[in-house]
Amino acid sequence: MGTGMIIAETNRLSVGYRNRNRVFRVMEGLTLSARRGELVALIGRNGAGKSTLLRTLVGLQPPLGGSIALDGHALGEIGLSQLPKLVSFASTEPFTLHNIRVRDVVSLGRFPYTNWIGTLTDADEEAVAIALEATGLSGLENRSIDSISDGERQRTLIARSLAQDTGLLVMDEPTAFLDLPSRYGIVSLLRRLTREKGKCVIYSTHDLDTAINEADRIWLMTGDGVSEGAPEDMMLTGEFARAFESPLLSFSITDGAFSFVRSRQTGIALEGRGRVAKMTVRALSRCGYTIDSRAQPKVTITENSGSAEWVVTGSGEDKRYTSLYDLVTHLPQADQ
Repeated sequence: MGTGMIIAETNRLSVGYRNRNRVFRVMEGLTLSARRGELVALIGRNGAGKSTLLRTLVGLQPPLGGSIALDGHALGEIGLSQLPKLVSFASTEPFTLHNIRVRDVVSLGRFPYTNWIGTLTDADEEAVAIALEATGLSGLENRSIDSISDGERQRTLIARSLAQDTGLLVMDEPTAFLDLPSRYGIVSLLRRLTREKGKCVIYSTHDLDTAINEADRIWLMTGDGVSEGAPEDMMLTGEFARAFESPLLSFSITDGAFSFVRSRQTGIALEGRGRVAKMTVRALSRCGYTIDSRAQPKVTITENSGSAEWVVTGSGEDKRYTSLYDLVTHLPQADQ
């Protein structure tokens, strides 16, 4: 993957709020960067300050210290008319526009370039058409925003940011409240925009799975600050585990996923291999078993013509099962 020049960077940035005579510092000492052509996922626990960081990064609230540079320009020196040409921002706040066409929502992204009455030029219309096409909304442009799905609404907001024609797109929880295929669809779209359009996308998310699989760079927010790197680097160094593990959760570097910690497990032997064996281990682990070649009973997997059978021996009469549901249902209850 080739990336371009740095488009967003912070130096010892401090973010938070001022309330009358009090200052609430959410995070400080943040030195981060993002490049053109990168998809950057901001991850952290609830209340860690992800939205605060993103809003500060785009100038919606002032920093408490340190500096921010966008496309090589200090944020404080960028004029109000120039800033929306450098960065666009989309949040997950409730959609307040109603009875308006998808095309009209996307057209709102052209506001930095239109005259005071918002008249669209041919160039503006072309930018809107390109944004609709890039986000897969062609054919839906004349539909009311109220009559499309949540995933299509999210794509509409992304198209609006794309029509704004900025090098940096910042999005706060763009996959919130979406089902699994829609979440992957949105993140895949954002990744494609970085590749095909040379954009940099920074987005916050609670969906660690899609971030690990799709993002080029992770900004991981913890109580100690924000660390950054490729997802695989952070898995190898154990940073994901330290950030999210608890007495109930354990992070697997091999699988890149969390699982419940079983306080006690019952041994069971398993003979088999391949995809069926892997799913069998998963099902047995979920039910409180750990694989032990010396243990009894023993589960043997046989496969024939694409179907599988599980044979349990060592606990009296041999028993045969044709699904993992039947297997784990009829096994003796394991200690957990």
